[in-house]
Amino acid sequence: MSKHSSGSVRLSDGFFKQNLVLMSGLFAGPVIGGATSFEGSLVLCLVFTVVSFVSVGLCRLLSKKIAFAIRVVIYALIASLVYIPVMLLAGFLFGESLPESMALYLLIVITNPLILSKTESRFFLRPVHMMFKDLLGFVLGFDFSCILVGAIRDILADNIIGNLIIPIPFQIPSMDRVYSGFILVGVLAGLFRFIYNKQRKRKRPKRSSVQASANRK
Repeated sequence: MSKHSSGSVRLSDGFFKQNLVLMSGLFAGPVIGGATSFEGSLVLCLVFTVVSFVSVGLCRLLSKKIAFAIRVVIYALIASLVYIPVMLLAGFLFGESLPESMALYLLIVITNPLILSKTESRFFLRPVHMMFKDLLGFVLGFDFSCILVGAIRDILADNIIGNLIIPIPFQIPSMDRVYSGFILVGVLAGLFRFIYNKQRKRKRPKRSSVQASANRK
């Protein structure tokens, strides 16, 4: 039995330890190119969240008797079908112009690793309720990273986030460029990993002290 099929599910695995953007970097591209503003990041989060949850749920229903190579193609087709109504929803909520301007990066969501790789290697090895909890951790981790990047870029470029003015004494208009996204995500990834490693080191002494006391007994 795989280690993923038993034991409890921790949201922190997908949110921190295997964050798709700031830890593994498996799906940083859409954030770098698409989350150029706070509102743009919300559009990306909406599309990523709904497409991932609905697609993984539908893909779970496929028979395991179908060859793996064919199943992966079907996963992508299912995600493509789910993507269409989600884009209509995004256009209704945010106006058609914004999702259309991000279409290239939103379309990449169809091939995100939660659908094409982690379904087989992780999610489908768990009971359904645990699968969706595990998936939630990864989705929240991506959404957090996306909103953080979009908010910072808005603040640095225009000193504003949503309708809130942020009074900082400088602006960096080029923050909406792709190269600025690479730099920002790289800096945030380094900071995120530093914080994560710090937290791990704090937990180790506690575990070692508990083990030592247990050995004494």
